[in-house]
Amino acid sequence: MVSRPIIWVFTSLCSLNCGHCYVKPRFAKLPELSLEEKGKLIDEAAELGVDWIGLSGGEPLIHPHLPFIVERAVDKGVELSLVTSGQAYSDEVLKLLRRGEVYVYLSVDGARPESHEALRGAGTWSRALSFAERLALSGVPFSTVMTVNPLNYREAGLFIELSERLGALSAALIPSMKVGSATNTGLYVGREQYLESLRLAEEKVEELGYKLSLWCTPFAKAVVESKRIYVSSCRLQSTLDVDPSGRVLLCDTLDVVVSSVKDGLKRAFNEFHSSDLVEEVRRGVERCKGCSCFEFCRGGCYARAIHEGGWLQDPDPLCPKAKTTY
Repeated sequence: MVSRPIIWVFTSLCSLNCGHCYVKPRFAKLPELSLEEKGKLIDEAAELGVDWIGLSGGEPLIHPHLPFIVERAVDKGVELSLVTSGQAYSDEVLKLLRRGEVYVYLSVDGARPESHEALRGAGTWSRALSFAERLALSGVPFSTVMTVNPLNYREAGLFIELSERLGALSAALIPSMKVGSATNTGLYVGREQYLESLRLAEEKVEELGYKLSLWCTPFAKAVVESKRIYVSSCRLQSTLDVDPSGRVLLCDTLDVVVSSVKDGLKRAFNEFHSSDLVEEVRRGVERCKGCSCFEFCRGGCYARAIHEGGWLQDPDPLCPKAKTTY
């Protein structure tokens, strides 16, 4: 069976106003899929052999439809993960996550309260760490995720240490991008800053024997050497990015619509995989073809290139090997 994962930004609803958010500023005025449509999406996903749906927002934990989504996925045999700030948990939420065997990705943006709260707001640090403690005690598996930005990139190594202490099974780094709120706040990471965060993280991962995932930076294959670090390449994946209204996007950070699940998930998958834009993404950046990492990376994050003023044939601006002209 071909893996057909779905990243579902199912809501823009959130109690925070984070300085790097790419969801709320773009999707807040979009009508959400109805409860019936959400159920239909999960049903069709199961029928098509979708093995995993990644829920994000917004803040999934405060949405009234979350229990329905989890129970429906359990009933249909679809695995779930969920990205959360950890601000709105309760005993009922923890029981739901455990019952649904939901894998949790908890946002912890730095190793100090000051750096985390500069991004997410006062009081969010202690709440996030308290949630991590409750997850560990409840037996809910989780990883921590740090959004690397100009305020916290020097803390990447300490973040790895903190993640291990919290009981997270692994940690993840994702670079903040020039989209949404970050366009106005300037809280998107630069090349040298991100490379420094990778150096610090790799050093600590090797020291502790810990696991780290690097999101949205396929070029990292050419930068890091540790076998404890997992790097993914979205250009090679068949993941469908779905926004709150059911639109299928080229990337969940781009307002480039390829299809819609409202016309049926099977049709959405077919339209996505037959799209000329998607095919161009998969082919990769022509001028990167001489790179030893090309077959995996294909030019890196195309969304970041677009947000920085380029297009699909421009390389990832964070890549140290790339020569950008935008």
